[in-house]
Amino acid sequence: MSTLETIKNALLISLLLMLIYVLYKRMLRVLGKDNIQSKYPAIGNELEWLGDVAKITVELKKETYLIIEVFTKEGALVHSVAEGEYAVGKHVFEFNKQSFAPGKYFYKVTSSYQESSQYFEIS
Repeated sequence: MSTLETIKNALLISLLLMLIYVLYKRMLRVLGKDNIQSKYPAIGNELEWLGDVAKITVELKKETYLIIEVFTKEGALVHSVAEGEYAVGKHVFEFNKQSFAPGKYFYKVTSSYQESSQYFEIS
């Protein structure tokens, strides 16, 4: 076996070991996800359009500091919808789509324990 063939085989083996390691770490994260969700309950949120007004409903299972922002699809901040400390329960936040140019956007709901985002389009 030539030196070149030995190097090729060593590289192939190291690539396979790295793949196995990455899959192992991801599996551990997925298996541990239930523990995280039980400690930090999920932010339930949804976007609903009523004419020109968008309503973002957020249901909090724990008091938290909450930030809701709208971004362009490229990630530039366009509008800050809400920021502050919010109690347990359902909260509705509104913004008007007339202040946005046509295009694709996403809103992001960030708390001290989770982040959630959703894309939407304005035509």
